[in-house]
This record gives sequence, structure tokens and C-alpha cells, in this order.
Amino acid sequence: MELTLYASALFLVAYLVALTVRRLRFRRDRARMIGEARSGGKVVAGVDEIPAGTVKKFWLICGKYRIDCFVVNHRGQFRAYINSCRHMVTPLDFVRYQFFTEDGSHLVCATHGALYEPDTGLCVDGPCEGLSLHALPVVVDRAEIIVGCPSGDLSFLREMAD
Repeated sequence: MELTLYASALFLVAYLVALTVRRLRFRRDRARMIGEARSGGKVVAGVDEIPAGTVKKFWLICGKYRIDCFVVNHRGQFRAYINSCRHMVTPLDFVRYQFFTEDGSHLVCATHGALYEPDTGLCVDGPCEGLSLHALPVVVDRAEIIVGCPSGDLSFLREMAD
């Protein structure tokens, strides 16, 4: 009985410490993002850092949510999306840093095999066919890629936040 009480107390303390660390990290990251903000968004990369056919992952803090995202250079056009399959809340690159199909024509969800058009985010094959990835606004300014948060109601981010 005593051992159970001590173990429960220990787990509670560990949980509270982890929760405090997470909140402190969120506040630090939010302050850093606000300090680095430009043109209404976060500078995520230089244009030359993301060659055509490649992807760069990053995070954004939108409202009270920290979300994982990625920016893709598809044929010289930059698009940014929340890194979450529309079929089920898992990152597209669940297993590895792999977003494109082998032929580079579509974004692919490593978990479900869903295929998305890189320039629109539309799911063209798989369990989420007809739905689109959540797009983020992208601006290229002074050879830097700046990505902002989606506008409007952000409650849908609750499931995707880490």
C-alpha cells in the first residue's frame, strides 16, 4: 500500500514537472517567433535552401497551438502546409523525412499512402480523397520564405498541436 502511494506521488510530480517544462518551452518559442516575425509570419528558410522538389519542416505557433508544418518547392513555387494527413492526425512523414512519392509527382502520407497534389494540397488518392491539406500563407520577401498562420477560427489546430 505504501509503495503504491509513493509511486503515485512520484508519477504525479514527474507529470507536473513535464507539464511545467512544456509550458515554459511554449512561452519561449512563442516569444522567439514574435521577435523574429516579419511580414506577418515566420522566416522559415532562404529561397536557395529549398531547391525544386524538396521540403523543409518547421513549426509555427498559431494562437495557443504549436504546430508542425512544412514548406515545399514544387516547380519553383513555394507552398506551405500543416504536417498532418487529412485522413487521420499523423504527420505525412511519420516514418522518415520523406514527403514525395518516388517519382516526385505527389506528396504522400507514409502512414496511409494518401496522395496529395503539391501545388494545391488536394488529396487525389487514398482514404482522404477530395480533402485538402491545411494550407498556410506563404510570402517570398528578400529571398526569404515567410510562412504565416491560417486566418479565422483556429480550433481545428487543437488535434494537430504537439
